[in-house]
Amino acid sequence: MKNYPHMFRSRKPYQTFMFRCIIPKDLKCVLGQNEIRVSLNNSLYSHSKIISSNLYNLCQLFFREVRRGSMQNITLEDVKHILRVEVRKSLLHIRHYRYGTNVYNEEKLNESISRIDIEEQKLRERLENDFRGTIDLIEKEVDKILITQNLQPDKKNVEYKGLVSRWIELKLLRQDWKRDLINESGKTDNDFQNQIEEKWKLGLWERGESVTDQHKIENDIPKPTQPYVTKSNSIEVKYNSVGSSPSPLFSKVIPEFLERMKTNKRRTGTIGASKDAFNQLIEIVGDKQISDYTSADARDYRNSLSKLPANRKKNAKYRDKTLNEILSINVPINDRISPTTQKHINSKISCFFNYYLDEYPDYVGTNVFRKKSQQSSSVKLKDKRENFTDDDLHLIFNPTTYIPYIFENPLSKIKYPYYFIPILGVFTGARFEELCMMRTKDILKINDIWVYRIREEGEYGEEETKVKNPYSERDVPIHSVLVDILGFVKYVMQMKKLGHERVFHELSKIGGRFQHNVGKFFNERYLKKIGLKDGSRKVSFHSFRHSVETHLTNQNVNPRFIDYLQGHSSQDTGGNIYMKGIKPDVLLKECVSKMDWGIDWEKLKVNWK
Repeated sequence: MKNYPHMFRSRKPYQTFMFRCIIPKDLKCVLGQNEIRVSLNNSLYSHSKIISSNLYNLCQLFFREVRRGSMQNITLEDVKHILRVEVRKSLLHIRHYRYGTNVYNEEKLNESISRIDIEEQKLRERLENDFRGTIDLIEKEVDKILITQNLQPDKKNVEYKGLVSRWIELKLLRQDWKRDLINESGKTDNDFQNQIEEKWKLGLWERGESVTDQHKIENDIPKPTQPYVTKSNSIEVKYNSVGSSPSPLFSKVIPEFLERMKTNKRRTGTIGASKDAFNQLIEIVGDKQISDYTSADARDYRNSLSKLPANRKKNAKYRDKTLNEILSINVPINDRISPTTQKHINSKISCFFNYYLDEYPDYVGTNVFRKKSQQSSSVKLKDKRENFTDDDLHLIFNPTTYIPYIFENPLSKIKYPYYFIPILGVFTGARFEELCMMRTKDILKINDIWVYRIREEGEYGEEETKVKNPYSERDVPIHSVLVDILGFVKYVMQMKKLGHERVFHELSKIGGRFQHNVGKFFNERYLKKIGLKDGSRKVSFHSFRHSVETHLTNQNVNPRFIDYLQGHSSQDTGGNIYMKGIKPDVLLKECVSKMDWGIDWEKLKVNWK
């Protein structure tokens, strides 16, 4: 695929498209640079092509106006900010068009309002029935905020109790605000702020430009004498000239980055781990402007990290000690953080600087926390697991061991999830959690083909279902063995008839996932019993994915079909675009139906009724 003239792909790991426009020779002295570059915040070629075309036309408008003399004082940063605003507007429009969120749907509207009412009622009930427990949770939230501001929480202090009370009020106000927003009441953020200030009798915000004025600025080209102002929850940056603005403090941009992770629907545990890594960096090398961190700081951080104990906040020997006190003592090697965990923590810091390197190159010139070994390592440890051979699969699905170990073993209280999920794994190549979280409504018929519809649904932190990445949302055809021989679809319909929302309703959510019990059964018990996990091989449930990929590749199946089936980002540049709307009947014929493992599935048939 040939790239559009005004865009190119950024460097790894994001692989997003960038916009590029050459500045005319007669205007280089005005703007002080040879070209304009702005991130398109998108990895899809079709979308990026549209956005880059709009930006190019906008740049030509700027150039014409500067030549006419109406925008002589405009700076390069002014132009970049206008372009970034245009990118955000374009992406929002694309999402509206793609997902139909701009279409009025009274039923969904009422559902959203009802959900908010239920949340509010639950909150009030918790405050009434479990007042002490709720207060404890809120106090923890307040304590975290105070600690980040280098303040010591004092629960006996009157002002501290006032903060807790206002925090409760704010939670209730947020519910009202969400309801008004959905009802399109016409209120602005200023109305919300005024409501809080009036209730608390405090001046919390500086009254400069209103939210509506700010919105007007984002939609109109400003006068040349007016510098652009970009506001976030934690930082305010004015762009007046190239390189004139100092980069913000690391601690000031952390909330913005964490909020972005939340917007991108990263797991709560991932966000918490990133926050801990950021705070740890500040403890070790100090809070600096993000452009001031050096390779020496990165080296000191890694060296200090290697000397810290694992789970120091939970370990009684270290949890009451400060970081400096811990570093001053010689922590036993057995107590220290493992090298793998060190790399994992350092990657959180590296990810932060990669983001600012792409989005704000004027602030960060290089990512000093990214080691060369990390740059060259393209294979994750979990992807080094072996696939199951044909002999392994015959051993796993041997009816003399598979069925008795599940249905006749008194220790196995869970039956049908243990029975169906491994079989689904070998016929779909789906991820472990994708199969465990399956809902009855996700099994549906499309053009006379039974499919498993994998989608992410639910609010952040309370998702009904999760997916790993945008490419993971797909419709997976169900193999004829599961439909005609093993009766999986009939089993799902029976669960639906009994009123179960989830197909494998016996599975409990542990650690935010449903796969815990099945994982212990299959990986730790069953594979060991049949001799496949004796320490000499790295095999687990994830090996089914490798087996499916290897088997289909040997069947000369188009790699794009395999990527779509497994929810991978296609290695081919255009694959993610052209294969997004693949029909289930095509995928069944060209891919799924070619999975023939040579196993007599009739012998594995059970009377689940």
